[in-house]
Amino acid sequence: MIEPHIPVYPEGRPRKTDMRDVVNAILYLLRSGCQWRLLPKDFPPKSTVWKYFDQWRQNGTLDTIHDQLRRQVRASEKPYHPRTTASVDSQSVDTTSGGEQRGRDNAKNVDGRKRHIVTDSMGLLLAVLVTAANVDDAAAAPELFGRLEGQPVSQVRKMYADQKHHNWSLYQWTEENVDWKLDIVRRPEGAKGFVLLPIRWTVERTFAWLGRCRRLSLDREKSVRSSEAYVKLAMIHLMARRLRPSYADPAFQYHNAA
Repeated sequence: MIEPHIPVYPEGRPRKTDMRDVVNAILYLLRSGCQWRLLPKDFPPKSTVWKYFDQWRQNGTLDTIHDQLRRQVRASEKPYHPRTTASVDSQSVDTTSGGEQRGRDNAKNVDGRKRHIVTDSMGLLLAVLVTAANVDDAAAAPELFGRLEGQPVSQVRKMYADQKHHNWSLYQWTEENVDWKLDIVRRPEGAKGFVLLPIRWTVERTFAWLGRCRRLSLDREKSVRSSEAYVKLAMIHLMARRLRPSYADPAFQYHNAA
């Protein structure tokens, strides 16, 4: 599923590195959270793996693979059902490696970065933006929504969001620039702690999926480009498993038994 979208360069010497090994090495880094220099010897050298990862995050290869797998998952699980709704949310995480765009989210007591994502009704990723943690959700929303250009959202009519997106400037921006309306899903009055909100639980579940990857438990990257790339890689891994499940996987057996 992935190999046809990995670019092949006809110039120079023939490629000797097995691309499956490179992909497995990158996914190992994602799931285990280990450092690059601790990559096991079973994989290609870290410099080789990094070279391909750096190329793919910059030349659009990861975007192409992600979008193709998302299209296949959507077609297999919800055929002939166009997207009419989407959800937006953010997640603040601590950083460990310094680098660009860092700030403090006092509400969450987090010193680091914030991941802003848009998902469809199945929880599949449509857009991601990483900013400093002190950036307000409503202030980051126009740039995030701008990344939906070229995505399959032409029939989306409602974008569900939380109260942090209740902003009159944002309402005006959406009215002037997009065809859908921003629908704020509010917490019940007087509610304390975690509350399961209708509809928006799908985007919260996506953050839970991302949390399975130890590389994403914190933001361990020096650049936001890498941070965004690992979010897409986590979704690529998840969608590949859904399209080609392992029959020995207990989660697969439970899903089919249910």
